[in-house]
Amino acid sequence: MLSIKIVHKGSVKLMQQEPKLDRPGAGLPFYEWALVKFVIFPLRMQRASKAAALRDFQQETKDILEAVGSLSVEQLGERRLIKRLPGLEDSSRFWSCAMTMQHLIIVGKRMQKVLEALSSGSNELPAASIEAVKPSAQVDPTTIIDEFKEMTKDFVEKVERLDLAAHPNVKFKHPWFGDMNALEWLAFAAPHQQIHLRQIKEIIKQLRSQ
Repeated sequence: MLSIKIVHKGSVKLMQQEPKLDRPGAGLPFYEWALVKFVIFPLRMQRASKAAALRDFQQETKDILEAVGSLSVEQLGERRLIKRLPGLEDSSRFWSCAMTMQHLIIVGKRMQKVLEALSSGSNELPAASIEAVKPSAQVDPTTIIDEFKEMTKDFVEKVERLDLAAHPNVKFKHPWFGDMNALEWLAFAAPHQQIHLRQIKEIIKQLRSQ
């Protein structure tokens, strides 16, 4: 990976060039997609409940906050090209920790709306799009941790009040994994955060190796 030198306040800093990656929304390798859809997710749903899914979501939130807690504002905003991790599509490999958290905020807010709609018996929502939940490279790292805390707190408080079992046959389509009901969407929340926790840890590993 080539680097360019950026002069910043009298110092020289190495920054990675924008790499050539696959288009946003291109998806996962077929074998990985099939494993999740037909093996991992069905096994997870065998023990799924609203309480368990929310506990898992809160634990992943705690782990993410612990991972980024010691980073400086500058480190939060530094992008790093990482290897492709399971569950992570190619276009998401060149993010900063702040970008990763912004992605989780966008997804969390949209998922909350999906859960509210499905719990009320409606699936009349704009189509879900992978491209639409990508973060901005210009995300503000000075506020992102507080924004993430606010989103996850609001998510748990609002979802706790929903009856996710009220309309089990009302479903909304995930771009990769197809139609899912409210409980299935919630069961997907913690694993999604776990994927991006691994991404954050890989970014941090690179930050600290330089």
